Amino acid sequence: MKRLDEKLKPLGTSRLMASPAPHPITAITFDLGNVLIRVDHFRFCRRLGELAALSPQEVYTQVFESALEPGYDTGRITSREFYQRVTAHFGVALPYSRFCDLWCDLFDPMDGIAELVQHLASRFPLLLLSNTNSLHFDYIKVRFAALLEPFRTFVLSYEVGSRKPEPAIYQSLIRQAGRPPEEILFLDDKLSFVEAARGQGLTAWQFRSPQELQPELVRHDLW
Repeated sequence: MKRLDEKLKPLGTSRLMASPAPHPITAITFDLGNVLIRVDHFRFCRRLGELAALSPQEVYTQVFESALEPGYDTGRITSREFYQRVTAHFGVALPYSRFCDLWCDLFDPMDGIAELVQHLASRFPLLLLSNTNSLHFDYIKVRFAALLEPFRTFVLSYEVGSRKPEPAIYQSLIRQAGRPPEEILFLDDKLSFVEAARGQGLTAWQFRSPQELQPELVRHDLW
Protein backbone atom coordinates (compact mmCIF):
# COMPACT_ATOMS: atom_id res chain seq x y z
CA MET A 1 0.00 0.00 0.00
CA LYS A 2 1.32 3.44 -0.88
CA ARG A 3 2.02 5.94 1.85
CA LEU A 4 -0.37 8.89 2.02
CA ASP A 5 2.27 11.36 0.90
CA GLU A 6 2.84 9.22 -2.18
CA LYS A 7 -0.85 9.14 -3.02
CA LEU A 8 -1.32 12.88 -2.56
CA LYS A 9 1.59 14.36 -4.45
CA PRO A 10 1.98 18.16 -4.51
CA LEU A 11 0.85 19.72 -7.77
CA GLY A 12 3.31 22.58 -7.91
CA THR A 13 1.27 25.79 -7.72
CA SER A 14 -1.92 25.19 -5.76
CA ARG A 15 -5.16 26.90 -6.75
CA LEU A 16 -6.53 26.50 -3.23
CA MET A 17 -7.63 29.92 -1.98
CA ALA A 18 -5.89 29.96 1.40
CA SER A 19 -5.72 33.03 3.58
CA PRO A 20 -2.59 33.56 5.70
CA ALA A 21 -2.64 31.79 9.05
CA PRO A 22 -0.87 34.15 11.48
CA HIS A 23 -2.38 32.30 14.46
CA PRO A 24 -1.68 28.66 15.28
CA ILE A 25 -4.36 26.29 13.97
CA THR A 26 -5.63 24.01 16.74
CA ALA A 27 -8.69 22.44 15.05
CA ILE A 28 -9.81 21.71 11.50
CA THR A 29 -13.40 21.83 10.26
CA PHE A 30 -14.58 20.24 7.02
CA ASP A 31 -17.66 20.94 4.97
CA LEU A 32 -19.44 17.74 3.91
CA GLY A 33 -20.79 17.98 0.36
CA ASN A 34 -18.14 18.08 -2.37
CA VAL A 35 -15.42 18.16 0.27
CA LEU A 36 -15.72 14.87 2.18
CA ILE A 37 -18.14 13.25 -0.27
CA ARG A 38 -19.31 14.03 -3.79
CA VAL A 39 -22.87 15.29 -4.23
CA ASP A 40 -24.97 15.27 -7.41
CA HIS A 41 -28.31 16.98 -6.77
CA PHE A 42 -29.30 16.48 -10.39
CA ARG A 43 -29.51 12.72 -9.84
CA PHE A 44 -32.63 13.38 -7.77
CA CYS A 45 -33.84 16.11 -10.12
CA ARG A 46 -33.66 13.86 -13.18
CA ARG A 47 -35.70 11.11 -11.54
CA LEU A 48 -38.33 13.43 -10.10
CA GLY A 49 -38.44 15.32 -13.38
CA GLU A 50 -39.32 12.13 -15.25
CA LEU A 51 -42.30 11.61 -12.95
CA ALA A 52 -43.43 15.24 -13.14
CA ALA A 53 -42.71 15.76 -16.86
CA LEU A 54 -40.26 18.54 -16.08
CA SER A 55 -36.63 19.13 -16.93
CA PRO A 56 -34.00 18.45 -14.24
CA GLN A 57 -33.22 22.18 -14.17
CA GLU A 58 -36.88 23.03 -13.49
CA VAL A 59 -36.95 20.57 -10.59
CA TYR A 60 -33.67 21.92 -9.23
CA THR A 61 -34.96 25.49 -9.33
CA GLN A 62 -38.24 24.61 -7.64
CA VAL A 63 -36.63 22.54 -4.86
CA PHE A 64 -33.11 23.83 -4.22
CA GLU A 65 -33.59 27.48 -5.18
CA SER A 66 -36.94 27.89 -3.42
CA ALA A 67 -38.02 27.86 0.21
CA LEU A 68 -38.47 24.07 0.19
CA GLU A 69 -34.94 22.83 0.78
CA PRO A 70 -33.80 25.71 3.06
CA GLY A 71 -36.82 25.09 5.29
CA TYR A 72 -35.89 21.45 5.59
CA ASP A 73 -32.17 22.15 5.99
CA THR A 74 -32.82 24.41 8.97
CA GLY A 75 -35.20 22.02 10.71
CA ARG A 76 -38.28 24.22 10.29
CA ILE A 77 -40.11 21.34 8.62
CA THR A 78 -39.83 17.62 9.31
CA SER A 79 -38.85 14.91 6.84
CA ARG A 80 -42.49 13.88 6.45
CA GLU A 81 -43.57 17.47 5.86
CA PHE A 82 -40.82 17.92 3.28
CA TYR A 83 -41.92 14.76 1.47
CA GLN A 84 -45.56 15.90 1.50
CA ARG A 85 -44.73 19.39 0.23
CA VAL A 86 -42.45 18.18 -2.56
CA THR A 87 -44.80 15.49 -3.84
CA ALA A 88 -47.80 17.84 -3.64
CA HIS A 89 -45.91 20.64 -5.37
CA PHE A 90 -44.97 18.41 -8.32
CA GLY A 91 -48.19 16.41 -8.34
CA VAL A 92 -46.45 13.04 -8.11
CA ALA A 93 -47.56 9.96 -6.19
CA LEU A 94 -44.58 8.40 -4.44
CA PRO A 95 -44.55 6.23 -1.32
CA TYR A 96 -42.51 7.82 1.44
CA SER A 97 -39.91 5.04 1.34
CA ARG A 98 -39.40 5.47 -2.41
CA PHE A 99 -39.11 9.24 -2.02
CA CYS A 100 -36.43 8.72 0.64
CA ASP A 101 -34.51 6.42 -1.70
CA LEU A 102 -34.53 9.03 -4.48
CA TRP A 103 -33.73 11.90 -2.13
CA CYS A 104 -30.73 10.15 -0.61
CA ASP A 105 -29.20 8.68 -3.77
CA LEU A 106 -26.96 11.69 -4.40
CA PHE A 107 -23.65 10.76 -2.81
CA ASP A 108 -20.39 9.16 -3.92
CA PRO A 109 -16.92 8.81 -2.35
CA MET A 110 -14.35 11.58 -2.80
CA ASP A 111 -11.11 9.96 -3.96
CA GLY A 112 -8.20 10.56 -1.59
CA ILE A 113 -10.10 12.29 1.21
CA ALA A 114 -10.30 9.35 3.65
CA GLU A 115 -6.51 9.03 3.86
CA LEU A 116 -6.15 12.77 4.30
CA VAL A 117 -8.74 12.86 7.09
CA GLN A 118 -7.08 9.99 8.92
CA HIS A 119 -3.70 11.72 8.76
CA LEU A 120 -5.07 15.05 10.07
CA ALA A 121 -7.01 13.30 12.84
CA SER A 122 -3.71 12.16 14.33
CA ARG A 123 -2.73 15.81 14.86
CA PHE A 124 -5.92 17.86 15.23
CA PRO A 125 -9.47 17.57 16.54
CA LEU A 126 -11.72 17.39 13.47
CA LEU A 127 -15.17 18.97 13.21
CA LEU A 128 -17.85 18.84 10.51
CA LEU A 129 -19.97 21.84 9.48
CA SER A 130 -22.69 21.17 6.92
CA ASN A 131 -25.88 22.47 5.37
CA THR A 132 -27.83 19.22 5.47
CA ASN A 133 -31.07 17.59 6.57
CA SER A 134 -32.00 14.61 8.69
CA LEU A 135 -32.69 12.15 5.85
CA HIS A 136 -29.41 12.93 4.14
CA PHE A 137 -27.31 12.84 7.27
CA ASP A 138 -28.89 9.65 8.60
CA TYR A 139 -28.07 8.01 5.27
CA ILE A 140 -24.52 9.41 5.19
CA LYS A 141 -23.78 8.26 8.76
CA VAL A 142 -24.40 4.69 7.67
CA ARG A 143 -22.86 4.68 4.19
CA PHE A 144 -19.78 6.74 5.13
CA ALA A 145 -19.41 5.63 8.76
CA ALA A 146 -15.66 4.97 8.52
CA LEU A 147 -15.01 8.38 6.95
CA LEU A 148 -16.92 10.21 9.70
CA GLU A 149 -15.51 8.19 12.62
CA PRO A 150 -12.55 10.55 13.33
CA PHE A 151 -14.81 13.61 13.66
CA ARG A 152 -15.44 14.76 17.22
CA THR A 153 -18.22 17.27 16.56
CA PHE A 154 -20.98 17.64 13.96
CA VAL A 155 -22.45 21.12 13.44
CA LEU A 156 -25.48 20.46 11.24
CA SER A 157 -27.82 23.11 9.87
CA TYR A 158 -31.01 21.20 10.64
CA GLU A 159 -29.94 20.80 14.28
CA VAL A 160 -28.74 24.37 14.93
CA GLY A 161 -31.51 26.07 12.92
CA SER A 162 -29.16 28.02 10.68
CA ARG A 163 -27.37 27.37 7.42
CA LYS A 164 -24.31 28.78 5.68
CA PRO A 165 -23.66 31.60 4.96
CA GLU A 166 -25.67 32.83 7.96
CA PRO A 167 -23.51 33.99 10.91
CA ALA A 168 -25.35 31.82 13.46
CA ILE A 169 -24.08 28.49 12.12
CA TYR A 170 -20.46 29.68 12.25
CA GLN A 171 -20.99 30.97 15.77
CA SER A 172 -22.36 27.56 16.74
CA LEU A 173 -19.17 26.01 15.37
CA ILE A 174 -16.99 28.39 17.38
CA ARG A 175 -18.92 27.64 20.59
CA GLN A 176 -18.75 23.89 20.08
CA ALA A 177 -15.05 23.98 19.18
CA GLY A 178 -14.35 25.85 22.40
CA ARG A 179 -11.41 27.83 21.05
CA PRO A 180 -10.72 31.20 19.39
CA PRO A 181 -12.15 31.34 15.85
CA GLU A 182 -8.83 32.24 14.28
CA GLU A 183 -7.43 28.91 15.52
CA ILE A 184 -10.12 26.96 13.60
CA LEU A 185 -9.33 26.17 9.97
CA PHE A 186 -12.55 25.80 7.94
CA LEU A 187 -12.55 24.11 4.51
CA ASP A 188 -15.45 24.58 2.10
CA ASP A 189 -15.80 24.27 -1.66
CA LYS A 190 -18.04 27.36 -1.99
CA LEU A 191 -16.20 30.67 -1.94
CA SER A 192 -19.21 32.57 -0.56
CA PHE A 193 -19.25 30.25 2.46
CA VAL A 194 -15.49 30.67 2.91
CA GLU A 195 -15.84 34.45 2.87
CA ALA A 196 -18.73 34.30 5.35
CA ALA A 197 -16.61 32.14 7.68
CA ARG A 198 -13.77 34.66 7.50
CA GLY A 199 -16.29 37.35 8.40
CA GLN A 200 -16.90 35.48 11.67
CA GLY A 201 -13.18 35.38 12.44
CA LEU A 202 -12.46 31.83 11.27
CA THR A 203 -9.39 30.93 9.22
CA ALA A 204 -11.01 29.62 6.04
CA TRP A 205 -9.78 28.17 2.75
CA GLN A 206 -11.61 27.22 -0.41
CA PHE A 207 -11.37 23.47 -1.00
CA ARG A 208 -10.87 22.21 -4.55
CA SER A 209 -9.55 18.66 -4.15
CA PRO A 210 -7.64 16.47 -1.67
CA GLN A 211 -4.69 16.55 -4.04
CA GLU A 212 -4.51 20.35 -3.83
CA LEU A 213 -5.24 20.54 -0.11
CA GLN A 214 -2.34 18.36 1.02
CA PRO A 215 0.50 20.60 -0.30
CA GLU A 216 -1.33 23.65 1.05
CA LEU A 217 -1.37 22.06 4.49
CA VAL A 218 2.33 21.35 4.13
CA ARG A 219 3.00 24.97 3.21
CA HIS A 220 1.24 26.14 6.38
CA ASP A 221 3.01 23.57 8.59
CA LEU A 222 -0.24 21.71 9.26
CA TRP A 223 0.79 18.37 7.76
